[in-house]
Amino acid sequence: MRFFGVLMVFAACHNGGGATPGVDASPDGTTGGSDGSQTALGMFVTWRADPALPGVVTDKITVTDATFQLDHLQIVGDAGNDARTTHSKYLLTWDSQAKPSQERFPDAPVGVYSKISLVMMTGSLSDNAYEIHGTWTDSNMPAKRFEVRDNATLSLSIDCDEELPAAGTASLAIKVDLKDALNGIDFRLLEDEDNGLELKDGPQLVEFRDRLKKAFKLNDD
Repeated sequence: MRFFGVLMVFAACHNGGGATPGVDASPDGTTGGSDGSQTALGMFVTWRADPALPGVVTDKITVTDATFQLDHLQIVGDAGNDARTTHSKYLLTWDSQAKPSQERFPDAPVGVYSKISLVMMTGSLSDNAYEIHGTWTDSNMPAKRFEVRDNATLSLSIDCDEELPAAGTASLAIKVDLKDALNGIDFRLLEDEDNGLELKDGPQLVEFRDRLKKAFKLNDD
C-alpha cells in the first residue's frame, strides 16, 4: 500500500526526470551541451511546492512527504494532443530525499500551448493515486501523525499560454500548494488508527479531492 518501496527505483528514471546524455539543465530552464554550447530545444516544465515540501504548511500541519502517481502529464497545444508532449506512468514525490525533476519535451511541436492535463490514478507503482503524510496538532495536545490516501482517479487541467518557437525553447512552471487542501480537513473527525489519523474514505475525502485539484496551478511568480 506504500509508495516508498518503489520510489527510489523510479525517481531517477521516469520520463520527466532522467538526464539527457550530454545535456544539463540550468535553473532558468535552459540546457547546455557537453561542449558548453546552448542546445536547449523544446518545452520544459518545472515543479514548485509552496509552501515548501516537506515542511510546515500551516501553524497546525506539517507535511513529511507527498507522493502522486501520475498516469500522465501532457502539455496540450492548440493544434491538438501530441504524444511528444506526454510523460506517462511515474511518481511525483516530495520528501526528505527527493523532489520532482524537471520535465523535458525536446521533441515538442512548434506552436502555442494552452493547457496542462494531469491525471493521477492507481497503477503498477501503488494501490493509491496519491498519499500525503505528516503531523497535525491542536491546542494543548501533542502532535499526531496523519495519512491521506486515495485510490480514486483524479483528473485536472491547468490553463496556460506559452508559445514554443521553431528551433527554440519554452518553459512552464507548476506550483503545488497543499495549504488550503489540508487546512480544510477536520482532523478531529478522522479515524485514529495505530499509525495515526487516517483520511481514506468518506465525505471528507470527497471534499479533499476537490480542493486538491485546485492545489495544482500555474506558477506565475
